[in-house]
Amino acid sequence: MKDSSIVPGWIRRRVFAGAAAVAVASLASSAALADQFVVVDSTWDHTPDLADSHYRVLPTAATPADWTSPVDYASGMAHVRLEVFTKPTATPTKFQVCFEATPTYACTDQSPTYTTVGVLDWETPFSNFWSPPGETVDWSQGTNKIALILKDTQNGKPSADNVGAEMAALYTPTHVRMTVTIVAAGSTYMPPPPPFDGGVVDGDGGILVDGGTGDAGQDPSASSSSGAMDPADGGVDPGAGGSPSGSGKSEGGCGVVTSPGSAGSGAWLLLAMIAIRATRRRR
Repeated sequence: MKDSSIVPGWIRRRVFAGAAAVAVASLASSAALADQFVVVDSTWDHTPDLADSHYRVLPTAATPADWTSPVDYASGMAHVRLEVFTKPTATPTKFQVCFEATPTYACTDQSPTYTTVGVLDWETPFSNFWSPPGETVDWSQGTNKIALILKDTQNGKPSADNVGAEMAALYTPTHVRMTVTIVAAGSTYMPPPPPFDGGVVDGDGGILVDGGTGDAGQDPSASSSSGAMDPADGGVDPGAGGSPSGSGKSEGGCGVVTSPGSAGSGAWLLLAMIAIRATRRRR
């Protein structure tokens, strides 16, 4: 009688070959989907004393110096995820992200309007970024700082220095977390894994630069005298009704992105190599 616990060699070879194929395919898929990096991952209290309602951070360590080569991120898009943990009132509120770069700045679309706590996701192609008329960012030089700007629905910035303490109290203080992921052209956004800092204020994903102070002449999204919304928002409220997720897009995780050369992909590659080697030894 044959020992049923002994697996014939040809079955073992097929199993190993199949595992190798799956691992390689998964690795290739991950590489195709993971052409992205997290430029901002910051948790903070947006307080009324932040000058001009700006909270500025430095880009994360994962941010490349050149956004055009060897990977063309500047033909891709920015995916913003905003988690609102606390909000003082139901006053309609927005956020916008502006990259203070060289020789000028560029801003994403404004967020959907929200009136309560929750999670919002929105995306902006680089081609839709707003910059001052006649000016263009040189993305081969990346970005210097990023301004995270709380706004009202008329493109105003309701900090105490702009609107007074009573009006500012309708919007702030608010405890929020924002993740900004830059996705290369032709790639698909992958929500980064959850963070490990437990939502600690000013986690190491973003470094507070100046608490929102800065040269008013370099305002990355100044309101017009008429109070109209800037061209980046097209004058259209994309989240009317105050939905906390008005964009209708999926709510992803946030944290440090896993790149194609990260430990996760390396593990798959190692598994593939072991399976292939084992297959060869059994021939």
